[in-house]
Amino acid sequence: MNGNSRARWRAVRLIQRRELRTMLFGFGLYVVIALGLMAAILLLRNYLNFVQESGLLVMSGAFNFPLFAVIFLAAIYLAISSVTTIARERDQGTMEVLFYGPVDSISYVLGKYLAQMATYLFMLLVFALCFGLFAGLTNFSFPGNVGWVVLLSILVVSDVVAFSIFLSAQSSSVRTALFLFLSILLGLILIQFGREILSAIPVTGRYYNPVLFMQNVLVNLNSVARWVSPFSYLMQGMEAVRRGSMDMYAVLAATSVLFSLLFLGLSVVLLERKGVRR
Repeated sequence: MNGNSRARWRAVRLIQRRELRTMLFGFGLYVVIALGLMAAILLLRNYLNFVQESGLLVMSGAFNFPLFAVIFLAAIYLAISSVTTIARERDQGTMEVLFYGPVDSISYVLGKYLAQMATYLFMLLVFALCFGLFAGLTNFSFPGNVGWVVLLSILVVSDVVAFSIFLSAQSSSVRTALFLFLSILLGLILIQFGREILSAIPVTGRYYNPVLFMQNVLVNLNSVARWVSPFSYLMQGMEAVRRGSMDMYAVLAATSVLFSLLFLGLSVVLLERKGVRR
């Protein structure tokens, strides 16, 4: 490793430690963890009530939806943190000061990315300890393949963080970055749930029916969103693990890695083109 590489990695570690310290000592992280655990407790309590009322002795997959819920909340929190970080520091002039030192576009983007991923690993550790406690209290068992789900969640969150950093890098202000992120998130949610809502509406005729037209539009959009939305990747991955379809799992994991690398690379290019000044 030459001198330039060593200096770059020192800058990466500096940015990562600075960002990670801010997040770990911030209030928002622990609010999100608490909300995730509260959601998991409510879901598990409903499952317990269902087991008692139905007289079941065993319930499989009780932790699947609670696990998805905490991963979803963690990903949204990290996405918002990532999507505002570069735009905010460009706005405040902090980025310009950093780039006067040994920091360049690559080290800056990597440092931001690694800090967010380290935060997610910390959140995963907290969730794992609490879910282990919940399993002991409820007698619900974890599926043996939960490790594959956790691994895929890391890749999916990596995808979310990389895309959010990309949005932040190309945005001139925090407001613009947040608007872009929330618009994309809302669009994906509307495509998913809008399709399900419209599919429940009976179609009275086949010709020139607006409901049928919207159903077809949303079905086609949902087919595209399945391969764009990282949360769709997570749901598909959990289903692939449940069925033992490791080929599909490998495709989803590899695609997530490729998207992460693509968006991180684009973020570096955007920073170099736009510069660090407001």
